[in-house]
Amino acid sequence: MIDTRGPALAAVEKFLENFANANTRNQRRTYLREYIAYLAASRQCAENQLTVGDLLHRLNIQDWMDAARRGATRRRLGARGPHAAPSSMAARTTTVNTFSRFCGAPLRLSRPRIETVQRLTSLEAHRTLRLLAEHHPARMRVDVWERSVAVIALAVCTRRGLSDLHGMRLPDVDLDRVLPRARVTGEWYPLDVVSARVLTRWLLRHRELTARHDGRGRSDRLWVTTGPGRSGAGRRVAPAGFPARIRTLEAAHRKLTTQALGVPLRIEQFCGSPGVPLPGAVPARPGRLPAGTLLTRGGWEGPRTRPPVTGRRETVTLSRPYRRWLRSEPVATSES
Repeated sequence: MIDTRGPALAAVEKFLENFANANTRNQRRTYLREYIAYLAASRQCAENQLTVGDLLHRLNIQDWMDAARRGATRRRLGARGPHAAPSSMAARTTTVNTFSRFCGAPLRLSRPRIETVQRLTSLEAHRTLRLLAEHHPARMRVDVWERSVAVIALAVCTRRGLSDLHGMRLPDVDLDRVLPRARVTGEWYPLDVVSARVLTRWLLRHRELTARHDGRGRSDRLWVTTGPGRSGAGRRVAPAGFPARIRTLEAAHRKLTTQALGVPLRIEQFCGSPGVPLPGAVPARPGRLPAGTLLTRGGWEGPRTRPPVTGRRETVTLSRPYRRWLRSEPVATSES
């Protein structure tokens, strides 16, 4: 039982210590910090003056939820304007419910219905990756495009979302082997020819961006910023080459898919249809590849047959020209 008269910041930090999963812990921290900042700004007081009781007050929670739904707490414009997506509102509700249960005063707020999205099949994801890797949008910086395509390449080959890919480091990408591979959360995955080429291009850009620091503050994180960070109250603007935030990667990915495909696809839509096994996925100590995997000098070429579609009900649709292209584009079976 947490004393509701105690400081809110201390209770939040104690609450976050209970999460072993870094992705869940970071998400809970993000929304609770957003809530505290909003409440302190609305009351015109310091954040350390807020109590646990202030955070658990239903009227305060409702005001924050309404502001978040309108987009008043956003730092970046979303794909559909300033309004928050149902999935982010559901995550906020879960965060509050979990925190209130930790404090001994469960609120049991009802979660909004989560929006489902249509996932690309493995074949469609590889075709789309090749399209994005070979066509640079005119209104997008080259370094941002290279980083975004590299993120998509790893999502296609590993079927891992951005929450898993965001924490990758340079040693997690091994391109010097006969069969290039990448490691995500302890598991190794083979890379196809296009993905290996895309990652090689990004690593060269990564070296160029981080070399400007002359060894001081040089990051071994795989995803780094391509330009100076945004200025804020009391914050020093960070130069390029420092670890990129997950929201930075999301915004760049949304811009790339919108300009190149005409529809803002999510990273998770490139992870394949649920229920379809990933070709070539191997444990921490890779062994033989599955039968039927096509090997070339640069890696494996991906599935040669169309897997069955077992996705959920479609609510985010793909544009008609893009779907026509997916159906008509031939599948490459060798490096060109």
